[in-house]
Amino acid sequence: MGQGIARDAIVVQTVGEVLDGAREYARRQIAAFARRLREPLTSARLKLTVLTRPSVPWPALVQANLVLDGQPIRAQVAARFVQEASRYVRARLGAQVARLASPNVPRAWPAEGGSRIVPVPRPVGQREIARCKCHPLEECTPDRAALVMDVMDYDFHLFVDAETGQDSVIYRVGPTGYRLARVSRVAPPSAPTSVPLTINVHPVPELTPEQAVQRLDATELPFRFFRDTATGRGAVLYRRYDGHYGLIAPERDGG
Repeated sequence: MGQGIARDAIVVQTVGEVLDGAREYARRQIAAFARRLREPLTSARLKLTVLTRPSVPWPALVQANLVLDGQPIRAQVAARFVQEASRYVRARLGAQVARLASPNVPRAWPAEGGSRIVPVPRPVGQREIARCKCHPLEECTPDRAALVMDVMDYDFHLFVDAETGQDSVIYRVGPTGYRLARVSRVAPPSAPTSVPLTINVHPVPELTPEQAVQRLDATELPFRFFRDTATGRGAVLYRRYDGHYGLIAPERDGG
């Protein structure tokens, strides 16, 4: 077993009215999880959020960001109470570790325990791009992109396809399937993949971020993959838990 991590070394951030007992309960869950690991847990951060809107069915959100022997893993769960969400996060993290140990075995989806994050209902006219994350994209295979998506508990993952050099996104379809979309090419990868993979055959639209917002406003889909008219690069606009939008895009040349 791993050496674990000291309970007071687990960083906890809270948003909203999170009781002291709930915060300590969440910290204990992660400390207990760490003690059962084979590899050392070198970093652990928790974000606990309690929403007060009566229209939100799962007001308690727990997000855990860990570094296990140099490998980031993440889990995010919504539930009725912080304590309940903390238990589900601990179980979800166990599934992430198992996925790392067997990278050729797809993780079941949706994950058991807790609820996926349901965005706060927000009228269309009040939504805006609240956060833009621009960072270098990893160049990798679809298998590697699927693994990163799973162990980070993402709904999609933006990356550069190693075979074509194209900005691409991978996302889940059904309980075990994955789908790959590239900015232009619709041919399947030339090499076989470990995960069951299908190819998006629909053209990826060329849009401005503002036009992507209009598309999501009209469809209520969880995200939109598009080619940014200003950069020619692939980008993803997605719905955040607060009802606004987030934008993920490649870092621009020179910064």
